[in-house]
Amino acid sequence: MRTEIQDFIDQEAPSGLQLSPDGRFGAFVVTKPDGEENCYHSWLQVVDVENGTVRKLTSGKKEKSFAWEDGEHLFFVGNREKDRKGESLLYRIPVSGGEAELCGTLPKGTRKIRCQNGILYCLVHEHYYEKEEDYEVFDEIPFWSNGVGIVNKVRDRLYRYDLKTGGARVLSPEYGQVEAFWAENGTVFFTCNIYTGKKLPQNGLYEYVEETDTVIRHLDQGMFSISYACRRNGRVEFLGSDMKRFGYNENPDLYVLEDGAPRLLARYDYSVKEGMCRDGKIYVNSTVGTDVVLQCFDMDGNVTAVTDRAGTVESFDICGGWIMFTGMRDQGLSEVYSLENGKETCFTDFTARCLKEKEVSPIRHFTFTHEGLELDGFVIPPVGFDPSDTEKTYPGILTIHGGPKAIYGATYSHEFQVYASRGYFVFFMNPTGSDGRGNAFADIVAKQGSIDYEQLMAFTDEVLRQYPALDGDRLGVMGISYGGFMTNWIIGHTDRFKAAVPQCCIANWITKTNTTDIGYAFNTTQLGGDVWENYDKMWELSPLKYADRVKTPSLIIQCDEDYRCWVAEGVQMFSALKYHGVPARLLMIHGEHHSVSRLGKPKKRVRRLNEIVSWLDTYLK
Repeated sequence: MRTEIQDFIDQEAPSGLQLSPDGRFGAFVVTKPDGEENCYHSWLQVVDVENGTVRKLTSGKKEKSFAWEDGEHLFFVGNREKDRKGESLLYRIPVSGGEAELCGTLPKGTRKIRCQNGILYCLVHEHYYEKEEDYEVFDEIPFWSNGVGIVNKVRDRLYRYDLKTGGARVLSPEYGQVEAFWAENGTVFFTCNIYTGKKLPQNGLYEYVEETDTVIRHLDQGMFSISYACRRNGRVEFLGSDMKRFGYNENPDLYVLEDGAPRLLARYDYSVKEGMCRDGKIYVNSTVGTDVVLQCFDMDGNVTAVTDRAGTVESFDICGGWIMFTGMRDQGLSEVYSLENGKETCFTDFTARCLKEKEVSPIRHFTFTHEGLELDGFVIPPVGFDPSDTEKTYPGILTIHGGPKAIYGATYSHEFQVYASRGYFVFFMNPTGSDGRGNAFADIVAKQGSIDYEQLMAFTDEVLRQYPALDGDRLGVMGISYGGFMTNWIIGHTDRFKAAVPQCCIANWITKTNTTDIGYAFNTTQLGGDVWENYDKMWELSPLKYADRVKTPSLIIQCDEDYRCWVAEGVQMFSALKYHGVPARLLMIHGEHHSVSRLGKPKKRVRRLNEIVSWLDTYLK
């Protein structure tokens, strides 16, 4: 049975895994789309580590944030009370099963909780202003944020909530945006960005010490962009980047504070997603090569691999040497795994339940060399592809990831399987600028559309060489975000592709820099300067400059609440193509943001894929 567009609605995804303090249970969130209600439902499930059973713990549809109280109970944030609409309520539930008990009222807007020593720590989304019905006044940048909405005078603040008294107080500074916090080993570290005019990428480092009930500022704002911090054997350590060598996307290194000053403990040339300190070691899940793996630092900063298997390690937790994580293996969906003595055990069966009747085309990973540099490429053949049939040919789609500091790997993608099930070769690679190979490889400042473009074209040539059944006269190209930029760039520099689908794209670096949530910070560093000192370079690297050369029929997909690549980008490219007589279509998706392909409302995701398939079929078949 082939993969259908609406099949993602049946897929459940685990995330946010946490082990109980005694390591006997693991709890995690399961999220599933609902096609009829056009939303996402989430609930908590629990793994009994001893017997390997997995069961549903909560019956609501909106449980996401939770924290273990002890080995038998956990707290979660929700609202099951009909007469208390809009409040953030705290519930307690026994892991053995039973009814959830309402046990407190949290600050309104609580988004994340952690429990330690009878204290609950809450990340709370708060407004410093009163909303007006017909007006909004902005006096900060960014004044909006993708996936969040208006953020002018809005902050995520860290609260301390006393479980005995129900009292809550703020720990973070006034006007401080708390970007992450870690409650471990009797202390709480958090990063905070204080601003009232322009937010900068470097954040300050703070510690709340439970024993003395005090907040310590360890690092002033403007020194580092910090990914993780902890107290290890009494000393403060953190993973951070000073952004002096490679700018905004620079990978963090490991530092230790000595007499209040940071000392480099170890260079670390990989990005960090999450971190935690257990048994004297710092564990991180990092992008290494084409995979997301688990690694750890010893006290001297030496790094060893905990997992190196192909796939991903997403959320994870460790207790007494016992490791549990959510991740993707064997080109399947995300599952819950344990790792003990080098052996992985899978506890869930999301892949079997959702894909058992589907024809899933395997992802073929290979390397090729371009101008002396070895690069990673991937091909998904059409479902049913028989290489011995030398008569039949197929259309193909080059897909380009966003970022550009992101990666493709040999992991399951529902969307790619949709294309493969409809008779397309799907091929993709990690060009210069991608993650997983260190700072130097990811550095593409002011080189957009040059080396990355050349590598993508060389990769396309290599795929055509390896797969003679792929018809070079029936190729399409598509991408989202930076992939949308590259799609726009490609069709302005070659006519080899017969259909294009730029999505949530970049057309004009000048307008993007001055309209989007990260434009003034990210784009200026990536392009080597701002609009006033670097105008000519920005325009030279803008696909819009070359739109008069385009011949490729293009479907442009844009969201009107995309504040990362704002609506002006897609509209400019569409208008330019129509002006020059190029077959073009603009799908404007209302009420959605930059991540519509993964997190958009289910019906809008279905419509998006229907539009893409129809466009590709029209011009490639």
